[in-house]
Amino acid sequence: MLSHIESFASQSNSPHWTPGWRGESEAALLDAIFSARAPYGGPTSGVRAVIGRWRSHRGDNRLDDLTTLAELTSDPDQLVQILSNRQLVPGNSRTKAAAAAVAAQTLIASGLSRSTDFEQHTKEHFDAFRAIPGLGETTWECMLMHLGVRTDKATAHLTAFVADALEPLHRDLAADIGEERSPVILDAVADALHVDLASLEHALWRYQHKLRRPPQRHSEAELRSAG
Repeated sequence: MLSHIESFASQSNSPHWTPGWRGESEAALLDAIFSARAPYGGPTSGVRAVIGRWRSHRGDNRLDDLTTLAELTSDPDQLVQILSNRQLVPGNSRTKAAAAAVAAQTLIASGLSRSTDFEQHTKEHFDAFRAIPGLGETTWECMLMHLGVRTDKATAHLTAFVADALEPLHRDLAADIGEERSPVILDAVADALHVDLASLEHALWRYQHKLRRPPQRHSEAELRSAG
């Protein structure tokens, strides 16, 4: 498992070994939007620089209320100036800053504002979010990942990474082991690497998502039933 991580998602090559933004809905939303089709950057550049500028503007150490972002829907250019970023969303329909303000307003209207609200997210919340031009499933998944909320698809990506790592040793059993034991395995790997579990999962999710390959393996039980 450790060698697989080193080969495909090492800390030296991936900028995504970050713990996310648990307890900070504003930061999670900004990260998800501004990391789309853009270099993630380092601690003081890229996405985290955008969040740092917003934190300075807010004057609050905890960014966990989408209200202030939503209030800028009527003046997105002001948010562009605050964040010092004029990047456009995929499709180039608007700036990422404008999309962030609209997303905040949409989420609040559907009952999601603080980080704890997202623990009870529904398909209706997702549908409202992805209806915003330039945003979609990846942005939604990324935002939830940063808040510590794992959807079935995010879990499947993590399980697939574990199964890939185990396949050279366990072959047909890799999918079964990955599905049943991946949380325990990832926890042990985080300990071995002396990193927090959230950072490990974020890095692996980013790598696996970039592959855009859903798990294709069949478990041993499925293979037996098919035969």
